[in-house]
Amino acid sequence: MRATFTRLASGLQSHLSRPRKGTVTTLHAARHRTRLLDVQRRIRIYLRALWNDDFTIRQIDFFTADEGRKPFIDKRRIYLPSALYADNTEHLTGLEIYRAAAAHASAHLMYSKNHFLPKSLNHCQIAMISAIEDARVEALAIRKFPGLKQLWATQHTATPAHDKTASDYLDRLARALLDETYQDDDPWVSQGRVLFNSADNLEDSHISRTIGLKLADAFQARRIKFNIDTDMQSAPYRDNNRFLWNRPGEALEIINPYLRSKNVLRTDKPIAEPKKRRVPAREVERDKTSHDTYLYPEWNYRSQSADQSWVTLREMDAASGDLQVVESIVAQNKHLVSRMKNLLHAIRDGAVHRIRKLEEGDDIDINAAIRAQIDLRLGRQPDTRIMMRTVRKTRDISVLVLLDLSRSMNNPVQGQAHTALELTQQVSVLFADAIAAVGDPFAIHGFCSESRHNVGYFRLKDFDQPYDDVPKARLAGMTGQLGTRMGAAIRHATYHLNNQKASKKLLLILSDGEPTDVDVPDKHYLRDDAKKSVEEAGHNGIHTYCISLDPSADKYVSRIFGARNYMVVDHVRSLPEKMLLIYAGLTR
Repeated sequence: MRATFTRLASGLQSHLSRPRKGTVTTLHAARHRTRLLDVQRRIRIYLRALWNDDFTIRQIDFFTADEGRKPFIDKRRIYLPSALYADNTEHLTGLEIYRAAAAHASAHLMYSKNHFLPKSLNHCQIAMISAIEDARVEALAIRKFPGLKQLWATQHTATPAHDKTASDYLDRLARALLDETYQDDDPWVSQGRVLFNSADNLEDSHISRTIGLKLADAFQARRIKFNIDTDMQSAPYRDNNRFLWNRPGEALEIINPYLRSKNVLRTDKPIAEPKKRRVPAREVERDKTSHDTYLYPEWNYRSQSADQSWVTLREMDAASGDLQVVESIVAQNKHLVSRMKNLLHAIRDGAVHRIRKLEEGDDIDINAAIRAQIDLRLGRQPDTRIMMRTVRKTRDISVLVLLDLSRSMNNPVQGQAHTALELTQQVSVLFADAIAAVGDPFAIHGFCSESRHNVGYFRLKDFDQPYDDVPKARLAGMTGQLGTRMGAAIRHATYHLNNQKASKKLLLILSDGEPTDVDVPDKHYLRDDAKKSVEEAGHNGIHTYCISLDPSADKYVSRIFGARNYMVVDHVRSLPEKMLLIYAGLTR
C-alpha cells in the first residue's frame, strides 16, 4: 500500500511540475466551484420564498458546445448546469449565479404565459424579441421584489466600449433595460430604452414582439453581421430562451440564435422524452395482453430528485401453467405445509386474551374467587374484582407478495440443483397454501422489466380473489425474463396495498439479486431508487420485507431495505420459522 501511494504521489507531482499553462489554473478554479447538487435544496427554498410555489430544478451536464452550458426551461422544469465557477473579476460566487439563473427562469414561468411563433422571423429578430422578453419579465419581478435588481445587475458587464459584434450590442441593450443608472449614448441602445420605458402595459407579452421587431430593423440597418454561433447574451444567469419559442406539447423546431441550425432540439433522454415512440415487435405482442398503464417517478441519486412520470408500467395477463406443478409441490412438502399452518394457527389463536380483575365480566376468575373467600375467612376486606372477560384480538392485516420474475431467476441457486424460479414457486405455493388457511387477505404479484419504457407487472392472485385453480395455474406458469426494475414495481405494489383497508400492511419481496435493467449501466442508480421506493412505502404505513435467494445479497439488500428488514433464504425448509417471526412482529 505504501509503495502504491508513493508512486501515485510521485506521478501527481511530476504532472503538476510540467510547464502546462492550464493545469494549475484548473486546480485553482476547482477550489471555487459550486455544484448544483450541493445547493439545489437551497435554490428551491429560495424560489419557494419568492413565489410561494414549488419549482422543479434539474441538472444539465457540460456539453461540448458552449450553448449547452446555458440554463434553459423545458416542460416547466428549470435546468441548470451541474457546476458553476466563481467569477473573481466580478466577485460573483457560483451560488449567486445559480440564484440569479433560477430567479430569472422562474420569472419566465410566472410571466411568460404566451409563446412566440418563429415563422417568417430571422435570427436577429428572434434574438431581439427574446432580449425584450427577458427585460419585461425581470421588470415585473423587480416590481414585486426590488432586491432582484441588484442580483441581476451585478452580472451585466457590458460597456459602451463593447461595439464590435451583435453580441456586444445585445449585452449593452440588456444592461440598459435593467439598470437605469447605466450610461450609454448609442442611438440604438437609447431607442430600445425609450421604447421599453414608454410601453403602456408590461404585463402584455405582445410588447416584446413589437419592440423587438422595431429594434431588429434598426439594428440590421447598421450592416453589422449577426452570427448565429456566437451572437448571444453573455450574462451567465440568462437562459437560452428556447422556452419562449416552444409551444407546450410540441417539439422545438425553430430558428433560434441559441441553436446552430433549424433542427429539432436534441437533448439527453432525461430532459426530453418523445410523446410517441417506436414500439418493438416483441413489445407489441406483449401489449395484446396488457391492461392498465401507469406512470411512476424514479429517484435520481445524482440530482437528488425524482424524475416525474419517468417509468411506464403495464399490468399484464399472467400465463397459466399446469396445475400438476402446484399439486406436486404441496405433495412433496406435506410436512412443511402442516408445520407452517400450525405456526400460523398458533399466532392466530395466541391473539385470545383474558382480562382479569373485573367487577363485571363474562366468567368467574376461579383463582380470584378463592383469594376473596380466603380473605373473608380471615376477616379481611376481599377484592370484589373476581370476574374476567375473554377478548379475541381480530387480525387486521393485508399481505402482498411481490415476486422477481427476471431472467436471472432461471439460474440455479448456488450449491443446489433447482433454479431460483423453482424455489420461488415453492415458496409462493407453500406460503399461499398456509396463509389461505389462516384467512388473512393476501395477494401475489410479479414483475420484470425491459427499460424504463416497459415494466411488466403480473397480478397472479389478488386480495379479493379466492385461492383456487386460477391463481394456482398462474403460479405454475410463471417464467423468468428480462430485467429487475424493482423501484417501479414496489411503487405499484404500494398502490395496490393502499387500496386495502387493513390497519397493518406487509409487502414481502422475493428476489434473487439486485435491481438491474438494460438501460441503466450504473448499478447504484436502481439500488437508490429501490431504497427510495421502500421509504415511500413506509410513509404509506406499509412494512416492506425482502426475502432474497442470493447468498451474497447481504452486501446490497441491507442498504435497500434496512438491516432488520431482509433475510437470505437458500432453501425452502428455513422459511416457516422466518415467516413466524415476521407475522409475530406484525400481530403483537
